Amino acid sequence: MKLGSIRKFSIIGIIFSSLSPSFFANVVHAQQKGFGSALVDNLGPFLVPFIILILAGFTLIIYNGIAIRKKAFVKEDVVQPIMQELQNLNVEGAIALCEQYKLPVTSVLKGGLARIQDDELDIESIEKGLEETSGLELAKPFTWINLLNTVGSIAPMVGLLGTVTGMIGAFQVLQSSGMGGESSQKMAGNIGSALWTTAAGLVVAIPTLISYFIYKTKFGTIVAEVNRVAGEMVFTLVRAARGGFAEGGEEPAGEEYYEEAQEAPVEEGLPPAPGAPPMPPA
Repeated sequence: MKLGSIRKFSIIGIIFSSLSPSFFANVVHAQQKGFGSALVDNLGPFLVPFIILILAGFTLIIYNGIAIRKKAFVKEDVVQPIMQELQNLNVEGAIALCEQYKLPVTSVLKGGLARIQDDELDIESIEKGLEETSGLELAKPFTWINLLNTVGSIAPMVGLLGTVTGMIGAFQVLQSSGMGGESSQKMAGNIGSALWTTAAGLVVAIPTLISYFIYKTKFGTIVAEVNRVAGEMVFTLVRAARGGFAEGGEEPAGEEYYEEAQEAPVEEGLPPAPGAPPMPPA
């Protein structure tokens, strides 16, 4: 694992630990109960939903940290042999390499190459195939990133539901028993539970939403790189079809182009090409 990935996991771990019950227990150590135990005691029926959300958030953060890496989508040592085959107009060989290396970028390139039928180079059809395959291949990993946003959005809503429930209970106590004595204690307990559920929702939502925006930005960069490789493939095909690659992948010298243009027959009645030397009189 790269140092950058370790650093990111460390930052996320610090965020979670800073928002965890143990951290708040140290901050409010003067209280009779720690933050964690008080949170568990006061969540009541909302405890199970918050446990599920916390586990889901942790799992998605770890999974996306492993899956959303550039090397999991694009590898230069895989792309270069494919481009070399395309320079030689060996489409079948390029498709075989795409099938050999299972990466999103090779699946996208294969989707475009599969549109080449009977050695006919239809650029519009190839680009359409690249676009369709890219949409399918890149939609899958973004689903897992988007689930972080889902967890981060649901957690405050569950906390808000607990808040509303607690406030309703407090006003019911006030309506039925009035203020003072035991009624005041019950009402304060309901209001306290309402605030605890709000705190629990924020504890889940803050780190998951931060992770969502980090991975979303990183994924956008990866998508741009995949699109760049797809554009390079189309350019390589067009250039190779026009004879733009000599042996070893280099262009023919400019003098050779000039000699070919001089030797090419010119039909009668047609004006010379722009920049061409005037024809000698017959």
